[in-house]
Amino acid sequence: MSQITTILRGAREAYELPVLFQHAGVWVEDALAQAGIGIGTMDCAEDTVLLIGAPCPELTAADYRRLTDTHTAIGADFTVFAQTMPPRGADDSVLRLAPDTPPVVCAKKEAAKTLSEGDLIAAVNTALQNGCTAEVILALPIIAVTDGISAYEAQKRLCTKINMGHIAAGVQIFAPDSVYIAPDAKIGAGTVILPGTIIRAGCTVGSGAVIGPNTLLEKAEIGDGTSVNSSQVYESTIGSNATVGPFAYVRPGCKVGNNTRVGDFVELKNAQIGNGTKVAHLTYVGDATVGERVNFGCGTVIVNYDGYHKFRTEIGNDCFLGCNTNLIAPVKLGDRVFTAAGTTVPKDVPDGALTVARSRQTTIEGWNDKRRAKMAQEKK
Repeated sequence: MSQITTILRGAREAYELPVLFQHAGVWVEDALAQAGIGIGTMDCAEDTVLLIGAPCPELTAADYRRLTDTHTAIGADFTVFAQTMPPRGADDSVLRLAPDTPPVVCAKKEAAKTLSEGDLIAAVNTALQNGCTAEVILALPIIAVTDGISAYEAQKRLCTKINMGHIAAGVQIFAPDSVYIAPDAKIGAGTVILPGTIIRAGCTVGSGAVIGPNTLLEKAEIGDGTSVNSSQVYESTIGSNATVGPFAYVRPGCKVGNNTRVGDFVELKNAQIGNGTKVAHLTYVGDATVGERVNFGCGTVIVNYDGYHKFRTEIGNDCFLGCNTNLIAPVKLGDRVFTAAGTTVPKDVPDGALTVARSRQTTIEGWNDKRRAKMAQEKK
Protein backbone atom coordinates (compact mmCIF):
# COMPACT_ATOMS: atom_id res chain seq x y z
CA MET A 1 0.00 0.00 0.00
CA SER A 2 1.24 3.47 -0.86
CA GLN A 3 2.02 5.81 2.00
CA ILE A 4 -1.35 6.97 3.34
CA THR A 5 -2.28 7.99 6.87
CA THR A 6 -5.79 7.84 8.29
CA ILE A 7 -7.11 10.78 10.30
CA LEU A 8 -10.00 9.87 12.58
CA ARG A 9 -12.46 12.75 12.97
CA GLY A 10 -15.85 13.03 14.61
CA ALA A 11 -17.06 12.25 18.11
CA ARG A 12 -14.93 9.74 19.99
CA GLU A 13 -18.12 8.27 21.47
CA ALA A 14 -19.20 7.10 18.01
CA TYR A 15 -16.10 4.91 17.69
CA GLU A 16 -16.90 3.30 21.06
CA LEU A 17 -20.46 2.29 20.21
CA PRO A 18 -20.88 -1.52 20.22
CA VAL A 19 -21.48 -3.20 16.89
CA LEU A 20 -21.67 -7.02 16.94
CA PHE A 21 -19.38 -7.85 19.89
CA GLN A 22 -16.86 -5.04 19.35
CA HIS A 23 -16.66 -1.25 19.18
CA ALA A 24 -17.43 0.42 15.89
CA GLY A 25 -13.90 1.83 15.85
CA VAL A 26 -12.41 -1.67 16.03
CA TRP A 27 -14.12 -2.58 12.77
CA VAL A 28 -12.43 0.44 11.18
CA GLU A 29 -9.02 -0.27 12.70
CA ASP A 30 -9.09 -3.94 11.67
CA ALA A 31 -10.05 -3.14 8.06
CA LEU A 32 -7.38 -0.43 7.81
CA ALA A 33 -4.75 -2.77 9.22
CA GLN A 34 -5.66 -5.42 6.63
CA ALA A 35 -5.39 -2.76 3.93
CA GLY A 36 -1.98 -1.70 5.21
CA ILE A 37 -3.12 1.82 6.10
CA GLY A 38 -1.92 3.38 9.33
CA ILE A 39 -3.64 5.84 11.66
CA GLY A 40 -2.02 9.14 12.56
CA THR A 41 -2.44 12.90 12.53
CA MET A 42 -2.33 15.71 10.00
CA ASP A 43 1.35 16.21 10.93
CA CYS A 44 2.24 12.99 9.11
CA ALA A 45 4.85 12.96 6.35
CA GLU A 46 2.52 11.46 3.75
CA ASP A 47 1.01 13.60 0.99
CA THR A 48 -2.27 11.65 1.00
CA VAL A 49 -4.60 11.19 3.96
CA LEU A 50 -7.73 9.17 4.54
CA LEU A 51 -10.28 11.19 6.50
CA ILE A 52 -12.95 9.32 8.47
CA GLY A 53 -15.70 11.48 9.95
CA ALA A 54 -17.56 8.57 11.59
CA PRO A 55 -16.93 4.83 11.73
CA CYS A 56 -18.42 2.78 8.90
CA PRO A 57 -18.11 -0.83 10.10
CA GLU A 58 -19.32 -2.29 6.80
CA LEU A 59 -16.28 -1.03 4.89
CA THR A 60 -13.69 -3.73 4.29
CA ALA A 61 -9.99 -3.61 3.51
CA ALA A 62 -10.88 -4.07 -0.16
CA ASP A 63 -13.17 -1.03 0.01
CA TYR A 64 -10.43 1.14 1.48
CA ARG A 65 -7.94 -0.07 -1.14
CA ARG A 66 -10.43 0.68 -3.90
CA LEU A 67 -10.92 4.21 -2.57
CA THR A 68 -7.24 4.99 -2.13
CA ASP A 69 -6.19 3.38 -5.43
CA THR A 70 -8.83 5.33 -7.33
CA HIS A 71 -7.77 8.55 -5.60
CA THR A 72 -4.15 7.97 -6.57
CA ALA A 73 -5.08 7.16 -10.17
CA ILE A 74 -7.42 10.14 -10.72
CA GLY A 75 -5.57 12.78 -8.74
CA ALA A 76 -8.55 14.84 -7.52
CA ASP A 77 -8.29 16.75 -4.27
CA PHE A 78 -10.95 14.48 -2.72
CA THR A 79 -12.31 11.02 -3.55
CA VAL A 80 -15.44 9.61 -1.89
CA PHE A 81 -18.00 6.80 -2.08
CA ALA A 82 -21.50 7.72 -3.26
CA GLN A 83 -24.78 5.94 -4.00
CA THR A 84 -25.54 8.15 -7.03
CA MET A 85 -23.56 10.43 -9.26
CA PRO A 86 -23.50 14.02 -7.94
CA PRO A 87 -24.31 17.07 -10.08
CA ARG A 88 -21.45 18.22 -12.30
CA GLY A 89 -20.51 21.51 -13.92
CA ALA A 90 -19.84 22.30 -17.56
CA ASP A 91 -16.24 21.13 -17.12
CA ASP A 92 -17.49 17.81 -15.64
CA SER A 93 -16.30 18.81 -12.17
CA VAL A 94 -18.30 17.65 -9.13
CA LEU A 95 -20.33 20.59 -7.83
CA ARG A 96 -21.42 19.18 -4.47
CA LEU A 97 -21.81 15.94 -2.58
CA ALA A 98 -25.10 14.65 -1.20
CA PRO A 99 -25.49 15.06 2.59
CA ASP A 100 -25.77 11.28 3.03
CA THR A 101 -22.40 10.65 1.38
CA PRO A 102 -20.42 8.31 3.68
CA PRO A 103 -17.95 10.39 5.72
CA VAL A 104 -14.89 8.59 4.36
CA VAL A 105 -12.72 10.81 2.15
CA CYS A 106 -9.35 10.17 0.57
CA ALA A 107 -7.66 13.54 0.14
CA LYS A 108 -4.52 15.35 -0.77
CA LYS A 109 -3.12 16.52 2.53
CA GLU A 110 -2.91 20.18 1.45
CA ALA A 111 -6.59 20.12 0.50
CA ALA A 112 -7.50 18.31 3.72
CA LYS A 113 -5.85 21.03 5.76
CA THR A 114 -8.39 23.54 4.41
CA LEU A 115 -11.35 21.59 5.79
CA SER A 116 -13.18 22.95 8.82
CA GLU A 117 -14.03 20.84 11.84
CA GLY A 118 -17.45 19.27 12.21
CA ASP A 119 -19.42 17.55 9.45
CA LEU A 120 -16.83 16.14 7.04
CA ILE A 121 -19.00 16.07 3.91
CA ALA A 122 -20.23 19.63 4.54
CA ALA A 123 -16.62 20.73 4.88
CA VAL A 124 -15.74 19.05 1.56
CA ASN A 125 -18.68 20.81 -0.13
CA THR A 126 -17.35 24.14 1.12
CA ALA A 127 -13.94 23.27 -0.32
CA LEU A 128 -15.56 22.42 -3.66
CA GLN A 129 -17.17 25.87 -3.71
CA ASN A 130 -13.71 27.30 -3.16
CA GLY A 131 -12.22 25.58 -6.19
CA CYS A 132 -11.16 22.14 -4.96
CA THR A 133 -11.97 19.05 -7.03
CA ALA A 134 -13.59 15.74 -6.14
CA GLU A 135 -14.33 12.39 -7.70
CA VAL A 136 -16.82 9.72 -6.61
CA ILE A 137 -16.90 5.93 -6.64
CA LEU A 138 -20.35 4.37 -6.90
CA ALA A 139 -21.07 2.06 -3.98
CA LEU A 140 -23.96 0.44 -2.17
CA PRO A 141 -25.45 2.35 0.79
CA ILE A 142 -23.03 2.54 3.71
CA ILE A 143 -24.14 3.27 7.27
CA ALA A 144 -22.05 5.73 9.27
CA VAL A 145 -22.32 4.98 13.00
CA THR A 146 -23.11 8.12 14.97
CA ASP A 147 -25.52 6.89 17.64
CA GLY A 148 -27.14 3.76 19.04
CA ILE A 149 -29.73 3.52 16.28
CA SER A 150 -27.22 3.68 13.45
CA ALA A 151 -25.00 1.20 15.33
CA TYR A 152 -27.92 -1.22 15.48
CA GLU A 153 -28.68 -0.75 11.78
CA ALA A 154 -25.05 -1.41 10.89
CA GLN A 155 -25.05 -4.48 13.11
CA LYS A 156 -28.13 -5.92 11.39
CA ARG A 157 -26.49 -5.58 7.99
CA LEU A 158 -23.20 -7.03 9.19
CA CYS A 159 -25.03 -10.00 10.74
CA THR A 160 -26.76 -10.68 7.45
CA LYS A 161 -23.51 -10.41 5.51
CA ILE A 162 -21.64 -12.73 7.89
CA ASN A 163 -24.44 -15.29 8.10
CA MET A 164 -24.96 -15.37 4.34
CA GLY A 165 -21.23 -15.86 3.89
CA HIS A 166 -21.31 -18.96 6.10
CA ILE A 167 -24.41 -20.28 4.33
CA ALA A 168 -22.65 -19.86 0.98
CA ALA A 169 -19.73 -21.87 2.39
CA GLY A 170 -21.95 -24.81 3.30
CA VAL A 171 -23.16 -24.00 6.83
CA GLN A 172 -26.87 -24.43 7.46
CA ILE A 173 -28.36 -21.60 9.53
CA PHE A 174 -32.02 -22.25 10.24
CA ALA A 175 -32.99 -18.72 11.28
CA PRO A 176 -30.33 -16.16 10.27
CA ASP A 177 -32.23 -13.32 11.92
CA SER A 178 -31.76 -14.94 15.35
CA VAL A 179 -28.12 -16.00 14.99
CA TYR A 180 -25.18 -13.71 15.80
CA ILE A 181 -21.69 -14.71 14.64
CA ALA A 182 -18.49 -12.73 15.18
CA PRO A 183 -16.58 -11.81 12.01
CA ASP A 184 -13.52 -13.90 12.93
CA ALA A 185 -15.46 -17.11 13.68
CA LYS A 186 -14.51 -20.16 11.60
CA ILE A 187 -17.25 -22.73 10.94
CA GLY A 188 -16.81 -25.89 8.90
CA ALA A 189 -19.07 -27.00 6.07
CA GLY A 190 -21.99 -29.21 7.01
CA THR A 191 -22.42 -27.65 10.43
CA VAL A 192 -25.94 -26.69 11.51
CA ILE A 193 -26.55 -23.49 13.50
CA LEU A 194 -29.94 -23.47 15.24
CA PRO A 195 -31.95 -20.41 16.38
CA GLY A 196 -30.80 -18.34 19.33
CA THR A 197 -27.10 -19.12 18.86
CA ILE A 198 -24.44 -16.52 19.69
CA ILE A 199 -20.88 -17.20 18.52
CA ARG A 200 -18.56 -14.53 19.88
CA ALA A 201 -15.00 -13.67 18.89
CA GLY A 202 -12.26 -16.29 18.82
CA CYS A 203 -14.41 -19.35 18.05
CA THR A 204 -13.74 -22.29 15.75
CA VAL A 205 -16.41 -24.86 14.95
CA GLY A 206 -15.56 -27.97 12.96
CA SER A 207 -17.51 -29.69 10.20
CA GLY A 208 -20.77 -31.52 10.74
CA ALA A 209 -21.41 -30.03 14.17
CA VAL A 210 -24.77 -28.91 15.56
CA ILE A 211 -24.74 -25.68 17.57
CA GLY A 212 -27.88 -24.53 19.36
CA PRO A 213 -30.59 -23.77 19.91
CA ASN A 214 -29.99 -21.05 22.51
CA THR A 215 -26.25 -21.59 22.79
CA LEU A 216 -23.38 -19.19 23.50
CA LEU A 217 -19.76 -19.80 22.50
CA GLU A 218 -16.87 -17.51 23.39
CA LYS A 219 -13.24 -18.24 22.48
CA ALA A 220 -14.32 -21.85 22.13
CA GLU A 221 -13.10 -24.62 19.84
CA ILE A 222 -15.73 -27.20 18.92
CA GLY A 223 -14.71 -30.40 17.11
CA ASP A 224 -16.19 -32.15 14.09
CA GLY A 225 -19.56 -33.79 14.62
CA THR A 226 -20.07 -32.32 18.08
CA SER A 227 -23.42 -31.10 19.39
CA VAL A 228 -23.74 -28.15 21.78
CA ASN A 229 -27.39 -27.75 22.79
CA SER A 230 -28.74 -24.88 24.93
CA SER A 231 -25.39 -24.47 26.67
CA GLN A 232 -22.52 -22.04 27.17
CA VAL A 233 -18.85 -22.72 26.44
CA TYR A 234 -16.13 -20.20 27.35
CA GLU A 235 -12.41 -20.33 26.49
CA SER A 236 -12.44 -24.11 26.22
CA THR A 237 -11.97 -26.92 23.72
CA ILE A 238 -14.54 -29.63 23.02
CA GLY A 239 -13.37 -32.63 20.99
CA SER A 240 -15.00 -34.43 18.08
CA ASN A 241 -18.28 -36.36 18.22
CA ALA A 242 -19.03 -35.06 21.70
CA THR A 243 -22.38 -34.04 23.17
CA VAL A 244 -22.77 -30.95 25.35
CA GLY A 245 -26.06 -30.01 27.01
CA PRO A 246 -28.76 -29.18 27.34
CA PHE A 247 -28.07 -26.59 30.02
CA ALA A 248 -24.37 -27.30 30.48
CA TYR A 249 -21.89 -24.61 31.55
CA VAL A 250 -18.28 -25.04 30.42
CA ARG A 251 -16.15 -22.40 32.08
CA PRO A 252 -12.67 -21.25 30.98
CA GLY A 253 -9.72 -23.61 30.90
CA CYS A 254 -11.46 -26.86 29.98
CA LYS A 255 -10.32 -29.44 27.46
CA VAL A 256 -12.96 -32.06 26.76
CA GLY A 257 -11.97 -35.08 24.69
CA ASN A 258 -13.57 -36.95 21.81
CA ASN A 259 -16.74 -39.05 22.11
CA THR A 260 -17.56 -37.49 25.46
CA ARG A 261 -20.82 -36.42 27.03
CA VAL A 262 -21.36 -33.30 29.15
CA GLY A 263 -25.03 -33.50 30.03
CA ASP A 264 -27.75 -31.39 31.56
CA PHE A 265 -26.93 -29.16 34.52
CA VAL A 266 -23.24 -30.06 34.41
CA GLU A 267 -20.60 -27.42 35.17
CA LEU A 268 -16.96 -27.80 34.21
CA LYS A 269 -14.17 -25.44 35.26
CA ASN A 270 -10.46 -25.74 34.47
CA ALA A 271 -10.93 -29.44 33.83
CA GLN A 272 -9.35 -31.91 31.42
CA ILE A 273 -11.80 -34.66 30.44
CA GLY A 274 -10.47 -37.75 28.66
CA ASN A 275 -11.90 -39.42 25.57
CA GLY A 276 -15.09 -41.40 26.05
CA THR A 277 -15.88 -39.98 29.51
CA LYS A 278 -19.54 -39.35 30.40
CA VAL A 279 -20.56 -36.58 32.79
CA ALA A 280 -24.27 -37.09 32.34
CA HIS A 281 -26.13 -34.74 34.68
CA LEU A 282 -26.19 -32.60 37.81
CA THR A 283 -22.42 -32.72 38.33
CA TYR A 284 -19.65 -30.25 39.11
CA VAL A 285 -16.10 -30.96 37.88
CA GLY A 286 -13.66 -28.21 38.81
CA ASP A 287 -9.85 -28.14 38.80
CA ALA A 288 -9.62 -31.78 37.75
CA THR A 289 -7.79 -34.11 35.40
CA VAL A 290 -10.09 -36.95 34.39
CA GLY A 291 -9.00 -40.00 32.44
CA GLU A 292 -10.72 -41.87 29.63
CA ARG A 293 -14.02 -43.79 29.78
CA VAL A 294 -14.94 -42.47 33.23
CA ASN A 295 -18.61 -42.49 34.24
CA PHE A 296 -19.86 -39.75 36.58
CA GLY A 297 -23.06 -40.64 38.41
CA CYS A 298 -25.76 -38.03 38.96
CA GLY A 299 -24.94 -35.49 41.65
CA THR A 300 -21.19 -36.08 41.73
CA VAL A 301 -19.27 -33.08 43.08
CA ILE A 302 -15.54 -32.38 43.07
CA VAL A 303 -15.06 -30.34 46.23
CA ASN A 304 -12.15 -28.18 45.10
CA TYR A 305 -12.40 -25.09 47.34
CA ASP A 306 -11.95 -24.69 51.08
CA GLY A 307 -12.92 -21.04 51.17
CA TYR A 308 -9.34 -19.84 50.64
CA HIS A 309 -7.58 -22.08 48.12
CA LYS A 310 -8.41 -24.23 45.10
CA PHE A 311 -7.14 -27.82 45.02
CA ARG A 312 -6.82 -30.29 42.16
CA THR A 313 -8.29 -33.77 41.71
CA GLU A 314 -6.94 -36.59 39.53
CA ILE A 315 -9.15 -39.43 38.29
CA GLY A 316 -7.70 -42.34 36.32
CA ASN A 317 -9.10 -44.30 33.40
CA ASP A 318 -12.22 -46.51 33.48
CA CYS A 319 -13.47 -45.26 36.84
CA PHE A 320 -17.12 -45.45 37.90
CA LEU A 321 -18.29 -42.75 40.28
CA GLY A 322 -21.59 -43.59 41.94
CA CYS A 323 -24.37 -41.04 42.35
CA ASN A 324 -23.80 -38.31 44.93
CA THR A 325 -20.08 -39.00 45.25
CA ASN A 326 -18.07 -36.16 46.81
CA LEU A 327 -14.36 -36.03 46.01
CA ILE A 328 -12.56 -33.84 48.55
CA ALA A 329 -9.57 -32.26 46.80
CA PRO A 330 -6.69 -32.69 46.74
CA VAL A 331 -7.34 -36.36 46.05
CA LYS A 332 -6.26 -38.95 43.49
CA LEU A 333 -8.22 -41.92 42.20
CA GLY A 334 -6.30 -44.61 40.31
CA ASP A 335 -7.50 -46.51 37.25
CA ARG A 336 -10.69 -48.63 37.45
CA VAL A 337 -11.80 -47.21 40.81
CA PHE A 338 -15.46 -47.69 41.82
CA THR A 339 -17.05 -45.33 44.34
CA ALA A 340 -20.30 -46.41 45.91
CA ALA A 341 -23.30 -44.07 45.72
CA GLY A 342 -23.29 -41.45 48.45
CA THR A 343 -19.57 -41.83 49.17
CA THR A 344 -17.38 -38.95 50.33
CA VAL A 345 -13.75 -39.52 49.36
CA PRO A 346 -11.12 -37.48 51.27
CA LYS A 347 -8.20 -39.91 50.68
CA ASP A 348 -6.46 -41.35 47.63
CA VAL A 349 -7.84 -44.61 46.21
CA PRO A 350 -5.59 -47.21 44.49
CA ASP A 351 -6.17 -48.88 41.13
CA GLY A 352 -9.08 -51.29 40.88
CA ALA A 353 -10.49 -50.54 44.34
CA LEU A 354 -14.03 -50.04 45.63
CA THR A 355 -14.41 -47.20 48.09
CA VAL A 356 -17.45 -46.81 50.37
CA ALA A 357 -17.81 -44.03 52.92
CA ARG A 358 -21.35 -43.86 54.30
CA SER A 359 -23.22 -45.04 57.39
CA ARG A 360 -24.81 -48.47 57.34
CA GLN A 361 -28.50 -48.77 56.56
CA THR A 362 -30.80 -49.66 59.45
CA THR A 363 -34.26 -51.07 58.69
CA ILE A 364 -36.98 -51.32 61.37
CA GLU A 365 -39.79 -53.42 59.97
CA GLY A 366 -43.30 -52.11 60.49
CA TRP A 367 -42.17 -48.80 61.97
CA ASN A 368 -43.94 -46.55 59.52
CA ASP A 369 -47.16 -48.58 59.53
CA LYS A 370 -47.33 -48.13 63.32
CA ARG A 371 -46.61 -44.39 62.97
CA ARG A 372 -49.31 -43.93 60.33
CA ALA A 373 -51.83 -45.74 62.49
CA LYS A 374 -50.97 -43.59 65.49
CA MET A 375 -51.29 -40.36 63.46
CA ALA A 376 -54.63 -41.50 62.05
CA GLN A 377 -55.89 -42.20 65.58
CA GLU A 378 -54.85 -38.69 66.72
CA LYS A 379 -56.86 -37.10 63.87
CA LYS A 380 -60.12 -38.65 65.09
